[in-house]
Amino acid sequence: MLTHHEARERAREAAPAGYRLHTITQARPGRFITRYVDGRWRSRRGMVTADGASVGRVVFGPKYRRSDGEREVQVAARIRADYRQARDRGVIPARLRISVRCGSGYGILVDVSGLTDAFLNAERPAGSLYGREAAALLETLELIYDAYQRDGSDSFQDGYQLRYSGRVRLLSEAQQVERAREREAKRKKTAGGRPSGR
Repeated sequence: MLTHHEARERAREAAPAGYRLHTITQARPGRFITRYVDGRWRSRRGMVTADGASVGRVVFGPKYRRSDGEREVQVAARIRADYRQARDRGVIPARLRISVRCGSGYGILVDVSGLTDAFLNAERPAGSLYGREAAALLETLELIYDAYQRDGSDSFQDGYQLRYSGRVRLLSEAQQVERAREREAKRKKTAGGRPSGR
């Protein structure tokens, strides 16, 4: 019979690159369920038996369990609230305007405005889309965005199995002007379709 100590050793040896064993629990005699986490607290689940250890390829965001079973629009609301909280705590700059939208088959889309081109391009390494500070900000925003994600994608088979698709985008000054025009046109169209109130 496989002991807890032996199962733990096998589980540690089976840890995927970049992950460490976080928990191991006995499901029944001779069978243990494992959970591995990486530096961003994303997790992968596995199992250890007398036959060996295995780890699933599905990666879960650190807040996935809180929102399991929710629709995309509900997850978008959670992400929006997390951005507000991050702004209030000083994790991201207060000057940012963050738009979180979903629907139309595009997944959850995040557009970030309130940034200058000078900031976006400061200390930009060759071949990079953004400068160092902007890239660090984008990484923080993506960590918040991916917290509820479930990723079962298989890069070997070009198969993508994401809970929600989409992206986080830092808008340039020109893109911010264009977005403002789109919002104004939408506002006028909505206001034009309302009855006059008589």
